Amino acid sequence: MKNFKNLFLSLIVIFIFELTFSKIANAAACTATNGVYSESEIKSGCEILPELYEVIIYKIYFCTSEPTTPTTSSTVDLTNCVQIFNNDNGATASTFQNQSNNLTGTYFRPPNGTYTHGYAMMDNIFNLKASLEIDGSMDGQAGGSGVFCRTAEASGSYTKGSGAHSNDSICSDTDEAAGTYVETLTHFGTQSDAWQNTSIVNNINGTTASIKGILVDENGHLAANEGEVDKFEGFTTFADPITINKNTIAITLSFNIGVATTLASAGGDKIYMAVGPFSAIFTATQRAR
Repeated sequence: MKNFKNLFLSLIVIFIFELTFSKIANAAACTATNGVYSESEIKSGCEILPELYEVIIYKIYFCTSEPTTPTTSSTVDLTNCVQIFNNDNGATASTFQNQSNNLTGTYFRPPNGTYTHGYAMMDNIFNLKASLEIDGSMDGQAGGSGVFCRTAEASGSYTKGSGAHSNDSICSDTDEAAGTYVETLTHFGTQSDAWQNTSIVNNINGTTASIKGILVDENGHLAANEGEVDKFEGFTTFADPITINKNTIAITLSFNIGVATTLASAGGDKIYMAVGPFSAIFTATQRAR
């Protein structure tokens, strides 16, 4: 069972981190010189690797065809899917670079077969911890100033209705431990976009893989407005079908270059720090015949 837990985690990170939370359109990875990041680049918008990124997972399914997505009056149709993980109370997935993480819950080995799609139900609340050194002094939204900036021990929401949070960062002249910032997501677009309850990313990493994120209400229906958002559902089309058979012995999880903390200017010299996208892939290992 341990090997299949790695499979579950890898599916999860694909759902979470390949989705575009487009607060900064087309933001690229920040560059660092000897571990020091550029103030001007941050103010233009870029992304860095966090120390910690957490999300709560409830259910994961493998599917033999694309599930029908929910509408404002119906839930997702999982007729052609099999459940592979469940935790009604939610299991916390703590994701680190080059590490896997076993979720607490009930696992189900998928029947032998070929799976082309996946589905996951998650919370729309994310935990983020990140810190960095900058080549110029910046101001924290929650206080302080200096060349060392980090996430604050606080919480806030990213919404269309009330805008982005303004308490996510602390800066100082000394390198100190980052706090855990808890972000609630109820809008996929930038602040200038109309409210978006759906986000779609195609041709992931130059492949045929695609991903769709949907914000749903407490009944599992597509949220009709921001106030209804209760959870987050992820749908993915695999670049290559996943084959599970009697010879499947392990699942390998690997990360691409990690960028899951969005940085930007919050006006003047203030630094904005929030959740961003991440990339991951997984492959099934078959027993040599």
